[in-house]
This record gives sequence, structure tokens and C-alpha cells, in this order.
Amino acid sequence: MTINRLSLSARLLFAVSLVLTAFLGLSAFSLNNAFQATAESAQQKRLINYVYTILSAASFDESGLSHVPDQLAEPDFSTPNSGLYAQITSGRKIVWQSESSLGIFIALPEHPGESNQYFSNVKLNDNVRLLNLAYGIVWENEAGKKFNYTINVSEDLSAFDQQNAEFELSLWRWLGGTGLILLIAQTFILRWGLRPLHDVALDLHAIENGDHKRLSKHYPKELNQLTQNINTLLDHEQSRRERYKNSLADLAHSLKTPLAVIRGELEQTSETTSLRETTYEQLNHVSELVDYQLQRAATEGHSSFQSPISLGEIIHKILKSLNKVYQAKSIVSQCEIEHDVFIHADEGDMYELLGNLLENAFKYCNKKVNIFITSQYKQVKIQIDDDGKGIPKKSKYNIIKRGQRIDTQVEGHGLGLAIVSDIIDAYEGTIEFKRSPIGGARFTIQLPQ
Repeated sequence: MTINRLSLSARLLFAVSLVLTAFLGLSAFSLNNAFQATAESAQQKRLINYVYTILSAASFDESGLSHVPDQLAEPDFSTPNSGLYAQITSGRKIVWQSESSLGIFIALPEHPGESNQYFSNVKLNDNVRLLNLAYGIVWENEAGKKFNYTINVSEDLSAFDQQNAEFELSLWRWLGGTGLILLIAQTFILRWGLRPLHDVALDLHAIENGDHKRLSKHYPKELNQLTQNINTLLDHEQSRRERYKNSLADLAHSLKTPLAVIRGELEQTSETTSLRETTYEQLNHVSELVDYQLQRAATEGHSSFQSPISLGEIIHKILKSLNKVYQAKSIVSQCEIEHDVFIHADEGDMYELLGNLLENAFKYCNKKVNIFITSQYKQVKIQIDDDGKGIPKKSKYNIIKRGQRIDTQVEGHGLGLAIVSDIIDAYEGTIEFKRSPIGGARFTIQLPQ
């Protein structure tokens, strides 16, 4: 199994294990070195104290060192092979040695100099390792004659090495046990910390099985944005499915009437001209119904997952096309946008929405069309004014119903505003009709940004 196929919890546990192992290893290395340095420093200080003990007990006269008592304050100096040895040399001559070093040859270093000290490791014939301190002193008699002496104190390192080994073994046992406990605790912490992700996966599986329609549990705040986006996407898809379902049902229901008319005309009428006219009329009606329901089903609806598009750019392209179509009317169009407004929407839906509204304004105006677009509090407000006849009060609430038209003398199938209404409903927006200040109709649309 490659690292890329590991679960999130396994990856985290693997990473934590590596970090914890490295941390405990470095801690053991540091603690062991610190202990050895402390133990070595303590041993060196102990040897220095032994030197001072010998100096305080030694006697000097005009001829130099005269006497060192056999019994010193440290009893190991009087015990043969005790592991603690002392010698005083003058040049290469041994002038005194402790009873513990009798019969033992120790390869001692050279005189380190007056009041200087020198630590070194020496070996006995049986490969026993010793830590030796060579301390140089100078005795000057009353006549001004100087005598150079080296006090050597040696201690067996076996006890020191055994102490270090026991400490290292104990250290690894404690750190190993601590690391194991920490790994077990970290495993439970990771399982508890990642539990919300597991709950999200279970909820998504329930949605796949049809048991739930959206994520409904309360998750930690770090997952709120994720779950909200997933719910938004689910709601968007559910809305699209509902539109598809409703559009197909409405289409099937709407087609029954024109098909029944055609069937009845075929059964009852023998005149070819009348039959042809009725058939063409009903087929046009069928075509309008199909176009309307297909447009209604294809409407995307509001979703924050859609890329933002520029309304100013869309309106500019629509106005450019309409100015060519209605060139004979010499319409003056004015578009005011406080700044380039972007909206999360399907570009095709916005072309259909704004195209229908602007085409109606150009169709029913006299000479003037004004467009105002503002954005505030994550809402886009679009106002389209024309200087035409306006909307009769009796038709104010019926104008967006499919097939309704105010001026039957103007070409059109009356489905434009119904499509506009469906798109606005899909985007959870609103549309209002008022009297325009310039004399005609004012359409005010608000859409979430």
C-alpha cells in the first residue's frame, strides 16, 4: 500500500509516530549526554578533592616532601586494589604512593606545570581503565630552593561505566514506555478529532441511499463552510431536478390540448385549407410550448459554485445587437452602472433574462430606454425603463403568465416575460412592475449576488 492510499487518520498517526520517535530519540541522546557530562564532572571534582586531601595531610621540610601519613581521610587509599590510587612523583621518581597502589604500575603523564591540572585516561596491565588527575605543585624552602612534585590521583572507571549503562537502560525503558502510552493516547485523540469527518462521510452515504436530503448534523466550526457548501450544492441539484420534473409534467399536460385539436380536426374536417391552417397554428403552439419548457428546465438557478460573470459586459453585447435590430426606431439607450457588477450565475440564464427584458423595452418604447444597475448587501438591483405606453393596471398581475400579451399587434409569442419570471424564481430573486418616470414601464429585478 502506497502512502497516497493511506487514510487521513493513518497518515496523521504515521506522521505523529515519526515525530514522536524522533523527539524521544533526540531526548534520550540529549539526556544521556547530559548525564554523562554531569557524572564525569562530578568524578573530576572528586579527584580534585582527593588531591586537596593529600596536600593537607602531607608534610614538607627544607629537603622537600618529608612525610605523607599511611592513613588518609579516604579509606580506599589504604585498601589494596580498591580502584582509587594516589602517587606523588618528582620527575620520573615516585616519592610516595598510597597503599592501594602497591604492586600496580600506572603509566603516569608528565608534570603538568605549577598549579596546573591535567585529566587523562590511563590503562593498567589488565586493561582496567582509570581516570587520572595530574596536579603540579612547587615547594620552595627558606633558602629559595624549589621542588617540583606531581600528585596523581587515579580512579577506576568501571563503576562510572556501569552507572552510565544502568542509566541508559533505565532511560530507554522509561522513554519507550512513555512513547507507547503517548502513541496510544494520540490514536484515541486522532479518532476523536476526526470523528466529525467520519460523520460527514456517513451522512453523505445516507444521502446517496436516499435516507436524507442534506447534511443536517451540527459539525465543528472548521467544517461549517464545507458542509454549508455541500448543502448548497445539494439544494441546487434538488431544485434543478424539481424544475426538470415540473417542466416535463407541464409540457406533457400542455401538449394534450393542441394534439387533441389536431386529432379532432383530422377526424371532422375534410377541407384541406382549413386543416392546414389549424395544423400549422397548433404546431406553432407546440413549438412555443417546447421552447418554453426546455428553457425553463435548462435554467441553472443561483449557486455560489458558479463563476462570477460581468452584467455590464452582457448588457453591452445585448444593446449592441438590439440597436442593429431596431435601427429604424433610432432608440436612445442609456446604461448606468455604479461599478462593474459581477454575479454568480449561469451566463446563458443572464443573457435570456436581460435579453427578454431589454427586447420588450426596445419593442414597446417610443425613443428611449434607460438601464440602471446597482449592487448593495450582496444583492444586485436592475432597473429597466422605457418611454412607451406602460402597463395597464388590469394587466399588471397577469403580464408574466405564459402566453399573455398586451399589444396583440406587435409580433411575439408572449413567452418572454414568463421565462423571465421562471429564471428569477430559480435564482431566488424578485421582479416588480411600476410606472416609469419617463412615461412607460419600469421593471425592477433583484438577484442575490
